[in-house]
Amino acid sequence: MAPSVIQACRSLALSTWLLSFCFVHLLCLDFTVAEKEEWYTAFVNITYPEPGGGGGAGEVRSEKSECGRYGEHSPKQDARGQVVMTASAADRQACDPNARFAAPRPGKSWIALIPKGNCTFKDKIRHAAAQNASAVVIYNVGSSNANETITMPHAGAWET
Repeated sequence: MAPSVIQACRSLALSTWLLSFCFVHLLCLDFTVAEKEEWYTAFVNITYPEPGGGGGAGEVRSEKSECGRYGEHSPKQDARGQVVMTASAADRQACDPNARFAAPRPGKSWIALIPKGNCTFKDKIRHAAAQNASAVVIYNVGSSNANETITMPHAGAWET
């Protein structure tokens, strides 16, 4: 009987060690979940008249590029219109609610072009939307990578 008791003790000791080993490894595992980043690229189509000689407009050119990214809370839909900046260089950042855009006549679609910085994306979008912008394009200023895009968080910016 002595050998079977010794075997039972060794088996129990091995089982206890194995259980302890598994428990320690379980404690050491990192169960953090990586955040899922989901974003949508935006095709940007620019059509413009080539400057012509003698003050007239030249040939109409069109360029299309997948260089944009929709904001995190942006409606994922097409937008068309004349692209405009603020009327005053002092208001270029569009952080002031009173900043006015050089928008075309009422009823005509337009897209606000605003540099990144100095206030939230939400503020910039709200200020342009308050003047009936069809869309807002916020671009990088001074980025080391000219093609760098980010997904902008701006919950509630298009709500009134």
